[in-house]
Amino acid sequence: MKYKLILLLFLISSINSYSQKKYSFDYIIEYNFQKNETSKIEKRYLLTNSEDDSYSVYVYEEDNLNFKMDFKDEKGIRSISIIDKSQFFKAETISLACESIHYQKEKHKYDMGRFDFMNKEDTLIDGVSYKNYVMKYHKNSESKRYNRGISHYVVENSTEFHLPLMMFSSIFDVSVTSKNRPNGIAKEIFSLSHDEKHYEFIYKLSQFVKTKKYLEVPIECDYTNPKISKYK
Repeated sequence: MKYKLILLLFLISSINSYSQKKYSFDYIIEYNFQKNETSKIEKRYLLTNSEDDSYSVYVYEEDNLNFKMDFKDEKGIRSISIIDKSQFFKAETISLACESIHYQKEKHKYDMGRFDFMNKEDTLIDGVSYKNYVMKYHKNSESKRYNRGISHYVVENSTEFHLPLMMFSSIFDVSVTSKNRPNGIAKEIFSLSHDEKHYEFIYKLSQFVKTKKYLEVPIECDYTNPKISKYK
């Protein structure tokens, strides 16, 4: 089921602020995305906190008027909602409806025996040097099973102020996978097929903008609160 979000264009009063959990974001990052080399280019957006990678918002087109917004935090809260495109950019505060929020009962931890992360030598793009790193399945059998080869991350220069963006690591804790990776907003991200003949899930940075946005979870559906049932 899809849930339309309630948008607040101004910050709520200090009295009401005690009744919800609030997440802050200081950057909105825009990517040109292709599922593969021949698919059409789509706009994808990330709301991020440059100093806290424990939560994020991933936004993509639902239809001509609306975005789909996927919010996650590392403690297990997740919400998938529909939001009006124009209001997404205008709103300073976004309040999630309880009906859109659920708790991920099994939060996968990073399995060091399953995935390998490696920092690589700097790569040249149009004569400019960039830091980069890769992610891959440790076992070739799993790579073949999921038809997923190496995932590449190329880091935009002069963005060391931002923690790493681990776009392909949503199945496990980003705070663990990002350790020992170079800081910075990803300039390019792409994954190769197992046979390394095809490019898939291609992200190319369009722009990043400083912002000031907040996302609120009502207290009655804050499942990180021990007084609230996680499974109701």
